[in-house]
Amino acid sequence: MKNSIITGASRGIGKAITEELALSGYNVALISRNNHHPSELVRTLDELKEKIKNNNYDYKPLCIGFECDISDKFRVKEVFSKIYDKFGSIDVLVNNAGINSRRSLNVDNIPKWFENLDDNLSGFDEEINVNLRGSFICSYIAAGYMLRNKRGSIVNISSVKGIESTTSLGYGASKAGMIKLTRDFAKALGAYGIRVNCVAPGFINCGMTSELSDEKKTEYKKKIPSKRFGDVEEVAKVVRFLASDNASYINGECINVNGGYLMI
Repeated sequence: MKNSIITGASRGIGKAITEELALSGYNVALISRNNHHPSELVRTLDELKEKIKNNNYDYKPLCIGFECDISDKFRVKEVFSKIYDKFGSIDVLVNNAGINSRRSLNVDNIPKWFENLDDNLSGFDEEINVNLRGSFICSYIAAGYMLRNKRGSIVNISSVKGIESTTSLGYGASKAGMIKLTRDFAKALGAYGIRVNCVAPGFINCGMTSELSDEKKTEYKKKIPSKRFGDVEEVAKVVRFLASDNASYINGECINVNGGYLMI
């Protein structure tokens, strides 16, 4: 039985990953910030427990949840310590939590270019703080527990926007940084039985993609060889593979899940 932590677990890709791991027999600890939706984490936990109850297991996976801002190192240390005490080990960490402030360089409004600096910088700082710094904090603390047993798997969720150019500079920079963070942690921890890999989803039917206009969706689908957006379950299955022993010789890699979008 392996014990896992998933950040950003109460919705979208994170929720799908949590369900995929739990229904594969992993104990799961759900981490969610939930600043504006305090009941979302509870609802996700209840739904997951119901699905587990309806499956035939020799062992029923444990599901626990915590509200936590992953950019707060003190809160992360506190929560991960509680998870370790409850489960007895931390074997898998999925760094999925992320935000997109939607700030972009507005070159159509040059007269207000300098006035917009503070607003753009605020969005940039928030994205780096949560997406990149938060992933570093969680990886560092989880690795401390993994090193005790000399085994573990960390899976970072980046984005196609961390590879190609994007108008959301802070989001793109943070997601590109996660790919580099993956390789550097993998190099440092590989000799100790800890693998660190990354998944870079393309356009997936959830969250940020769902906010696009119908015109934008049609435009993007034309650029994807598969001619469709992906489903959250398709990302979750790749994460489960990377977390498992079936991926025991894969380390420091970034797996693109984008229907062939980056081939063009």
